[in-house]
Amino acid sequence: MSVSNSRLRLFASIEPGDTFWSEEISKHGADEVLARIVSEKFYLRHPAITRLSTEVKTLNGAQLLSEIHAAGGEFISPEDSDWPVQLDDLVSPPIGLIIKGDRKLLPLIENSIAIVGTRNPTSYGIRVSGELAAAMCDREFAMVSGGAYGVDTAAHKGALAADGVTVAVLGGGISSLYPSGNIKMFQEIIEKGLLCSEVMPGVPAQPFRFLIRNRLIAALSRATVVTEAAFRSGSIRTARDAAEILRPVFAVPGPITSPLSDGCHRLIAERVAEIATSVDEILEMVMPLHLR
Repeated sequence: MSVSNSRLRLFASIEPGDTFWSEEISKHGADEVLARIVSEKFYLRHPAITRLSTEVKTLNGAQLLSEIHAAGGEFISPEDSDWPVQLDDLVSPPIGLIIKGDRKLLPLIENSIAIVGTRNPTSYGIRVSGELAAAMCDREFAMVSGGAYGVDTAAHKGALAADGVTVAVLGGGISSLYPSGNIKMFQEIIEKGLLCSEVMPGVPAQPFRFLIRNRLIAALSRATVVTEAAFRSGSIRTARDAAEILRPVFAVPGPITSPLSDGCHRLIAERVAEIATSVDEILEMVMPLHLR
């Protein structure tokens, strides 16, 4: 299917996670929304409409697509047959996504588990994250995480070691890989899995984008597992994003003396998450009976 010029221009100019624009595009379609923005006769009360109207007028869909391809990526949108339809459960689904890696793996994400947690794990958190990821891949689940240091890295490496499919959902563009210390791992993911981004290739990772990105990790996956997290860890937000769209959430308990398990214990205490002590416990909730 040809890439929508209108959707590309909106993708490049609208900050991800904007519920207003997601609803407008869902209701009217990308072509109509772009035409309304350009006309400057609609959305007059929107605080960013002047900037947005000016920006979309300067953008060219073909040039944007060339920029994506030059970075080794592909643009996918809800019009594509291989679009991950589970993303449509979000209040603010993405306008589109840029992926880098083997596009044929996209359908496998429908059967995936997210593993998330602290960037500064203990040896316990690293071991649990890697072993859970490998075990899930052994059972033909894909593994989704955020590519960050710590639990994310352990989970991605566990999946790669098991020759499984892993997806890293980035907080920046595919040409601005962050953290730089994980470049080698990202290259391996490109070869065996997928990188996924909601912004143009050169857009840098910024703290606020990680929180917005977390909803994609939650929505892509059948369930989210928090293996080790402090009380205010960003992975708690990912767990709540999953719960908001009625996806199962699991938390791995740790020592009551460890601050890095406080977030997991909080999720369990608030009944946001079920206790996870094994892969089998997770599978009991995410797999139909006849497939266990």
